[in-house]
Amino acid sequence: MEIFRLVEEKVLSVTAKVLEVLEGEVSYRGFEMTLKKELDGLGCEVLKAVLEELDREIKTDKARKKEWSVVRKDDKDLLTPFGKVNYERTYYRHKESNEYTYLVDQKAGFKPRSRISENVKAELIDASAIMSYENATVELSRYNQELKMSKQTVGNCIKAFEAKEDPVPEEKKKVKVLYIEADEDHIKVRGRKRKTMAKLVYIHEGAIGEKRKKLINTRYFTTVNRKPDELWYEIAEYIDQHYDIDSIDQIFLSADGASWIKVGLDYIYDATFILDKFHLNKSIKAATAHAKELKKQVYRGIYSLDQEKVLSNLRKAHQQAEGAARQKRIIDAAVYIRNNWGGIEAQVKHPEVGCSAEGHVSHVLSARMSSRPMAWSSAGAESMTLIRAVRANGESVKEHYLARQEEAPVIVELKHAVKKELKRLQNKKSIGKEDVGNIPLLNGPDNLTRTALRGLSNCLAV
Repeated sequence: MEIFRLVEEKVLSVTAKVLEVLEGEVSYRGFEMTLKKELDGLGCEVLKAVLEELDREIKTDKARKKEWSVVRKDDKDLLTPFGKVNYERTYYRHKESNEYTYLVDQKAGFKPRSRISENVKAELIDASAIMSYENATVELSRYNQELKMSKQTVGNCIKAFEAKEDPVPEEKKKVKVLYIEADEDHIKVRGRKRKTMAKLVYIHEGAIGEKRKKLINTRYFTTVNRKPDELWYEIAEYIDQHYDIDSIDQIFLSADGASWIKVGLDYIYDATFILDKFHLNKSIKAATAHAKELKKQVYRGIYSLDQEKVLSNLRKAHQQAEGAARQKRIIDAAVYIRNNWGGIEAQVKHPEVGCSAEGHVSHVLSARMSSRPMAWSSAGAESMTLIRAVRANGESVKEHYLARQEEAPVIVELKHAVKKELKRLQNKKSIGKEDVGNIPLLNGPDNLTRTALRGLSNCLAV
């Protein structure tokens, strides 16, 4: 069988390369790279042999002959993890429906006109999660230039990404308190004048540690294009599927008070909204930078939950302010505090509840999507936020992508041929034994190199 002949030939080739190392003709580092090239070449040859053998099996199949007629033979190039594979395939026409197709491609699970294997696409998507499209394809091709692709190809792979469905646990978790935090990144989307929000929401069960706290069982959710209602429905459904709602005494939603975040209060039953201290402090400092004494009075009003005292001191700060810009910041602060007073009260009553959303947005979204000047397509931005969330959840991007692809049928047509060839080799006792014994360098006086090489050839026995 062609596959086994290829393996035997490659064993001989690799054996010869090992001998060159032992004889001191090449360095070990050079041998590493040569071996990588040899094994990649073997991978390509084996894939070619498997596909062409499968094509021959289909062509001789009696059931196929009743339904499909042969039209012609074609070559196809397919980019695989080993490199480019060129194989010959048969084009068929269905006798009744007049449909045209390559049956071997259907058996292998290849999409029509696809030139890149799904495994390569998965590698590209995974690399693109942490680097630019250009760098991702450079990284993938660092040992094999055949894997170098265009940025457009990488972008198309990103847009095709879908996360697999989250499995529903058999037993729901029981916790007393559940924490939800939310914030957004602002990214440039092509075709839109203003920057677009990339929304981030995450759930956790509290924090451990003192100096550097770590959140417990964090789960991230993101979107660029979906409506807030869709995002919060997904989050509410996740909570319902993974947590025993009856065991939860309190759910806190901590954020900056943006309107899209407050939509979550309609979906998360009996949640308490807490205004993020970072954004509250930022607003107060901007409004009272020119009046330090009034700033202290504003904070006293906050801690005593006296809204009128807070707004009264902001009015005094407005009277002392010079310039329209400073006055506007004060007005904005007053409106912000008035609109989020309920969240401020909850913040004072529950000082133990913090919010680290700014840091999470920076780590999960900004680091890839907005830290450097770049513009995204609408679909690309949506997919990338999802990819970043998958990574942040500690899951495999590649597994998520491949799980969403149509499963290729199990190739059983080659089973009998493979079994027959394996039986022949077992009777032969070793792969390539006859040919290895005929290598001239193995014959002659004994020395350290020949002893080592004979030991290697003995290890090749089946």
